[in-house]
Amino acid sequence: MVSNRNQSQAFRVLANPNVSSGKDGSKKDVIMVDPVEAKRLAAKQMERIKAKEKLKKRRQIEAINGAWAMIGLTAGLVIEGQTGKSILTQVYIPIRFFLLTPSQTM
Repeated sequence: MVSNRNQSQAFRVLANPNVSSGKDGSKKDVIMVDPVEAKRLAAKQMERIKAKEKLKKRRQIEAINGAWAMIGLTAGLVIEGQTGKSILTQVYIPIRFFLLTPSQTM
């Protein structure tokens, strides 16, 4: 029997010392845990898992955004080398074209 006190709550686990580590696939032995403490521990563990997944997803999104930025910069530099127009001019011309009304273009 293991007893651990945490924040004035008793946590008791009744374990069988003959229980295997689970590598042989035997799951017939039962470990008894205080249900309230088990729920609290499971909730904490779930929060940690969700936080890790969220961080992993953010990293993937940042990597994708960075890749698109590098592709755009590379394309701009290639076009600048071919046309001789700077990247800012390349961006300004299409914006000016789409923002002007048809009456202003004539």
